[in-house]
Amino acid sequence: MFFTQEQISSLLTGVPATARDRELEETLTHLAPRLAAKRNEYRHFGPYWWWVKPLVKRLPGTRKSWLRGSYQDTSFLDAVDATVPLPEESPAAGKDEVNRWLAWLGLRYYDAEIVDETPASLHIVERADKTVIAYRIYDADASEQMDLFGENNESKEELAQFLADPVRFSGSAWLKRADRYIEEGDLLRGSAALRRAVDRAIDEKDRSTAWIRLGQVFQEHHHTRKAIFCFHNAWERDREGWIQGLIAEAYLEDHQPHQALGCYEAALQAMPGNPEYRAGLERCQRLIGEQSRTFSLDQDRVAP
Repeated sequence: MFFTQEQISSLLTGVPATARDRELEETLTHLAPRLAAKRNEYRHFGPYWWWVKPLVKRLPGTRKSWLRGSYQDTSFLDAVDATVPLPEESPAAGKDEVNRWLAWLGLRYYDAEIVDETPASLHIVERADKTVIAYRIYDADASEQMDLFGENNESKEELAQFLADPVRFSGSAWLKRADRYIEEGDLLRGSAALRRAVDRAIDEKDRSTAWIRLGQVFQEHHHTRKAIFCFHNAWERDREGWIQGLIAEAYLEDHQPHQALGCYEAALQAMPGNPEYRAGLERCQRLIGEQSRTFSLDQDRVAP
């Protein structure tokens, strides 16, 4: 999903189940009235909402609210790896225990998403088959038919926020804000700011820049498949040869030399004399040759 298995292990280290449950109850009890009143607030939990929602709906403060609905994005849930490396205290825990840890990770995601009062719908998720998607979360229980003859209070609130501080809603402002988070080494808030920059960019050049920066943040924190996804999105909007170089480097880091080879070739077409791309191309050729020789030896071993 969003966190790598290594990051999950680090986050869970030293957190007993009793502390987890206490934090879940205290935090969600506090948030329940806000979630019930502001229907798009659930998006702050990103892809972890589907594990948070069952816990929220049990709270007394959610009676007669939309949170009591039963909608789940089953196609998304079926496609993701909903597992966590459990702490040593509960190595054989059942599904409910895993779900509670996933909800607890949702609190970590929520903390980072509160960089803006307007929740982002766009989230970058790696599925169980290692493919990456731009996931726009939608809970049908939170939707309501617009009153065509009345006033949309949510839209009025957003308009008031925009008029008070229009720069806050621009893609370029979010790029600058992301710089501060990235300098602090904050992956979650850096990602949150850059995803807003992608959504709110005025032109494709700014959107390409946001995708590149998001890919670089992911790559730095070893979310390599997500980095490749972001760089490809940048390439679709700004066909600069050096972007192919970024994609090639990420493919190599992900141990995909065949994919990297084609990207280095494309980068060299744009910049024929680039020594870095030439070295990358030669490295790909060497790795592919080594893989071929290994495959041949394995075939010889099983030959009759």
